[in-house]
Amino acid sequence: MAAEAKLKKAVEHHREGRLDAAEAGYREILASRAGDFNALNLLGTLLLQRGVHDEAEKVLRRAVEINPGSADAQMRLGLANRGLGNASRAEYCFRSSLKLDPKAADTHYNYGNLLASLERGDEALQAYLACLKLEPNHAEAHIGLGDLLLHNERAEPAAAHYQQAVALRPSSPEALVGLGRSTRALGKSEEARKIFERLVELDPEHVEARQTLSELG
Repeated sequence: MAAEAKLKKAVEHHREGRLDAAEAGYREILASRAGDFNALNLLGTLLLQRGVHDEAEKVLRRAVEINPGSADAQMRLGLANRGLGNASRAEYCFRSSLKLDPKAADTHYNYGNLLASLERGDEALQAYLACLKLEPNHAEAHIGLGDLLLHNERAEPAAAHYQQAVALRPSSPEALVGLGRSTRALGKSEEARKIFERLVELDPEHVEARQTLSELG
């Protein structure tokens, strides 16, 4: 089977969630074509999904060396470095990616997450807003922005972003938790109760939801 056909088959496995088969396919291609950029970038992506950040970083670093103009590979290398705790390297990668493709919403979002974790709130705010300007229905960015606003005791705008996230992802635990917290912070206890009851319906063992319901009486 030609390398292109093997790659297509591996991508199909990857898309359908058959990660073992996809990984085997990517590695088979790389065994004979060690410099295949697409196989490297996709294998790195798969390793990120599995949380294997150390190997993902090595694979994606090689992909970037082969194709330094790939904004996607630079972004994924940033994710790998963040997973390893290499914040400065992750920031360099995200900024490099955005120079190559300033309209990549996901990169702004991931950069915002990094900045928020470094407690650089104003910069994180701008990154999340840049993401949402490009992709208004980016549910994760609404959640990230909500978390940032709530952390800074801005419960009302935080709740608005969580509400948008819930509208986009009605069963998202992160969106519902944020909406419940912000609603409670606004003194709307009955609304908060209903939100946390919804969380318990989705996950009967949800610790925070059960504890909050107990506190609300």
